[in-house]
Order: sequence, then C-alpha cells, then structure tokens
Amino acid sequence: MIDQEMGLLCHGDDGEFTVADLTYRFDDEVELCVIHHSPRSSIIPMQWRVKKLPTPPDMKIYPNSLTTDTIFPIDGRSLCWVDYYQGMLLVDVLRANSDSDNPSADQTTPLLRYIPLPKQALKSRRPYPDAFSPDPYRYACITDDGIVKLVCIFTENAQPTFTIITWSLDIRKGNWIKDCGTIMRDSEFFGMLEASHQSNHLLPRVTPSFPVVSLADPDIICFLLKETNKVRNTYWAIEVNMRKKVLLSTTLYIGEEEEEGYSPTKPCIHFYGQYFVPSKLSSYLGHDASKSQEISMLMKEQAIQRRVMRKEAKLNN
Repeated sequence: MIDQEMGLLCHGDDGEFTVADLTYRFDDEVELCVIHHSPRSSIIPMQWRVKKLPTPPDMKIYPNSLTTDTIFPIDGRSLCWVDYYQGMLLVDVLRANSDSDNPSADQTTPLLRYIPLPKQALKSRRPYPDAFSPDPYRYACITDDGIVKLVCIFTENAQPTFTIITWSLDIRKGNWIKDCGTIMRDSEFFGMLEASHQSNHLLPRVTPSFPVVSLADPDIICFLLKETNKVRNTYWAIEVNMRKKVLLSTTLYIGEEEEEGYSPTKPCIHFYGQYFVPSKLSSYLGHDASKSQEISMLMKEQAIQRRVMRKEAKLNN
C-alpha cells in the first residue's frame, strides 16, 4: 500500500469512515482493499477486506495504466481515483465493503465506473516522466455544491503561450461539459493582471501553474506564478475569477528561511512550487497570527520595492 492510492470517505454523523485502497489492477478486474470504522461497533476489531471489482465493458484502457494524481469523495458513498491524463475510476466504496451476497443490494449500477477525460484533455501528455511528481498544469476536485471540476492549462512551445480551460462533470451521464464562459488565453490573462487596480504590473508574465479551485465558488481559481532569478525563485499566489475575468487578490510566498525566528540549524523545507495549498498549518498554531501577518505584509512591500528599484535601474541604464 502507498498513500497515493489510499482514499478516505467520511459518512454519517457520528465519526464513521471507510478507508479504501486500489491495491492491484489487472486487465479484467481491480482489487479494492477496504477497512470500515463505526463507533457503534467499536467492540468488533477493524479488519481489512479485499473486494475484486470487474472492470466495466466500456473501459477501453487497462486499469494498470492509470496513475493516481488525486482522490476525492463523491455522493457520500463513493471515492474517485483520478488520472489527470486519462480518466477517473469511480468506486462505490460502501457497497463494495458490504456483503456481496446481500440480495437487497443495488445491482443496477456497477461497483466500478470508468469516466474518460474530455477529448481535448486526452491529447496532452504528462510534462514529467515521473508520475509521482505533482502536476503543475492540471487539477480536479469536487466543490461544496458537489460539482466535479477539471482545470487544464494547455501550454505551447512558445512560452508563455497558454490557454486555461475548465470542465464540469455530469456525474449521472458521465459527460464533461466545457465551461465556455471561463476559457482564458494568455493575452487575456496578462491583460487582466495589467488592468487590475492592484500593483500587478510587478507580477511576472509567466505561465500560471498549480491551479486550485475554490470549494465555495467553482469559478474562482488560485494559480502560482514563478519568477526565476539568479539569487532565488520568487512565487506569487493569485486568485482569479475566471468567469468575470477579474484578479481578486495576490499573495507573495514567504520562504521559511525568511521568517522571523528561523534558525539556520533547522532543516529547511525547500519550496519548488508544489503543495502550496494545503500548507502545514498545524506547524504554526503556536505562533502569533497578528505578528505573522505583519511580517508577511512587510516582506511583500519590501519585495515590491526591490522590483521597482530594479526596473528603475534598468531604465536608467
């Protein structure tokens, strides 16, 4: 078992949950390993159960060719294993964990469903050969309203030429619907940054990466902008309303080594752009939140001043 293949499904109101892992994938079936916890049956020790799930007849690819990029729950009883470049495996975990011989079980829907990605998204390949590396140009999730979203940043050879496209999934039919009102090309993206009333002319004109969809509003997406220089890389997190084409906020990433109280002897967690959401919030629960905010704003102002000085120096030269 590896954590990349393991998903957690919380259900009920009393702390009931089920853990599931796609342990093995064969040509004609998938092996699911599940363990269920219920406070009502705390006397009975939890045990792993293995369930063999036949692959659906319309699945035209081999299950073992799929790479798990993310896992999220759907409809309160299923988990979805997502491959950002091929498709999704949707498993009814609660039914798979129940007795397969139960005659009252719903047999009208399969335990395992395969939903391919939109045809346009299937034409691209992974940017990195290592499948375990976080993907910088794709993201899938489910929002608070139960909407399954897919975000793709399609890049071209001439950087930074790109197009951002999002889709919403009709889970009942298994069809993806392109969100036509949220498509954004690079010219529109950079024009939006320049038109903002904020100090966004200082933001780097680079291809955005690591999109993260807001759980509260599926039209709002956070991106990461990476500015490369000789000393160290600078990262900006920006929040964009894709439908209104408006930049909502910008935040300068503050490296651990730049924070007050940092000890050079402490092992440093290097940041390369991935995993900026979520963060290790629990590591900072003992810190003064107001002081941390003051430091963050001060460092942001200092970074902006440095960029202004560099641009003025270039103009004078």
